[in-house]
Amino acid sequence: MKYGKELVEQLQGEIDRMKESIRDRYDRIDAGWTDIDDCFISQRCEERGISNNQDKIDLINNGGCMWFGEYATLDNQIVSAHWCNTKYGEKLRVEMPDGQVVWTTATTAKGLAKKGLKQVECLRPAWFKFSSGGMRGMMGVYAGSYVPFPSDINYATGEPAAAAPIEIRDIEGR
Repeated sequence: MKYGKELVEQLQGEIDRMKESIRDRYDRIDAGWTDIDDCFISQRCEERGISNNQDKIDLINNGGCMWFGEYATLDNQIVSAHWCNTKYGEKLRVEMPDGQVVWTTATTAKGLAKKGLKQVECLRPAWFKFSSGGMRGMMGVYAGSYVPFPSDINYATGEPAAAAPIEIRDIEGR
């Protein structure tokens, strides 16, 4: 696996290849060898691929990290929290540092504070994955997008990510 400058060079090479493929496709359409209606999926995928690779290059050039919204205790201990559909509606399931599980529907700073929680942003190594946005089949392929996620590796440096975030900051006004 490549990291840092080597990975940027590889991603730029892929961008150049996709741009050449798009140019070649338009040449074939202009010459009448194929119709644009036969190319819209491959064109969309290549355009999305160019955008994704450019986002990856930008991420690597900026240190390989992004801010992610998470939950923490009032003394900044990161907790595992996930929204769940229950028979009583959507609830936030939080595993506290002492192992206790807390359920809440609170979304405001005041409501979360009553449960000993707050929303924070954590700086973590990041990368991108494809998400169909819940759509299936060709609609998911066509309308989906690449989204950032906290990665186990910092692709700018090649170093493994620590379990703890690099930095934590409070989200104001929530």
